[in-house]
Amino acid sequence: MKRKAILPVAALCGALTVGLLVARDPAPAPAKAPAGARDADVAAITKSSVDFAAAFAKGDAKAVAALWTEQGESEDANGDVAQGREAIEKAFAETFKDTAHGKLEVEIQSVRFPSRDSAIEEGFLRHTPAGPGLPSSTLYTATHVREDGKWLISASREYGAGQDRLGDLAFLIGKWRGGPKGKEAEFTFEKDPTGPFLLGKVTKTVDAKAAGTGTMKIGFDAQRGQIRSWHFDDTGAHGQCLWLRDGDHWVLDAVGATGDGTTTEAVNILSRLGADELTWRSIDRVVGDDPLPDTVPIKLKRVPAAK
Repeated sequence: MKRKAILPVAALCGALTVGLLVARDPAPAPAKAPAGARDADVAAITKSSVDFAAAFAKGDAKAVAALWTEQGESEDANGDVAQGREAIEKAFAETFKDTAHGKLEVEIQSVRFPSRDSAIEEGFLRHTPAGPGLPSSTLYTATHVREDGKWLISASREYGAGQDRLGDLAFLIGKWRGGPKGKEAEFTFEKDPTGPFLLGKVTKTVDAKAAGTGTMKIGFDAQRGQIRSWHFDDTGAHGQCLWLRDGDHWVLDAVGATGDGTTTEAVNILSRLGADELTWRSIDRVVGDDPLPDTVPIKLKRVPAAK
């Protein structure tokens, strides 16, 4: 892998440049169905996803399995199939033996009705570890049937594991602050309201005085099948990063230029220590033809949202 990155605020930007998430929004708007939508049915199926996420968070295998029909089937991303409600409960009970199983978010993309009493739901499942580690996602399809007036899952399938998706960076959304005493940085991330991107802003301070700002935009490069980010700072420096998942870290291969046009390169490493703590480090840094020393890991903590 080409080892490259950025400087001042642009270095930090390069490091951390980073639809309905049930676990974040316990009462999401119902997914939209095609023309002639059956709103009450869509709402019931959406609620089933909310109930699934809540039961998973509690580690309640019986409540999870109750969302399937008596003879329903569940196929996980590894291709393992549990057939029947009892087997599904047993499979999830095994998962919940790890008390740090974390949370599962359901992102519904579509609900359609091939017949009066059946529905097909498609979307993403995103798993976030309770402790260190990166969120990961899979695609899913769930077939629902109406039995005795209640919508239940008759068959579900996960697939597409091991692919990087922009939604896997949703844990960055919010405000983060950290750095060595007297040289702090504050990062803010949010969804772009106009398109499929995450927007970031960084403000650096030295001895409590403003020392520079930068912005970043993160998106999915469908041509490369990778997450890519672009960053700019108030000195005119700019650059971009390709994101590669390496175990429990995001590795950002960064190239750019300072305000006077000097080329910059580095490899930036982002690690998630938990829901409210990150570390960032920049290595293999080069400005022009001059190598720079690696930085020490910088710890960033989430700033609680104002109430």
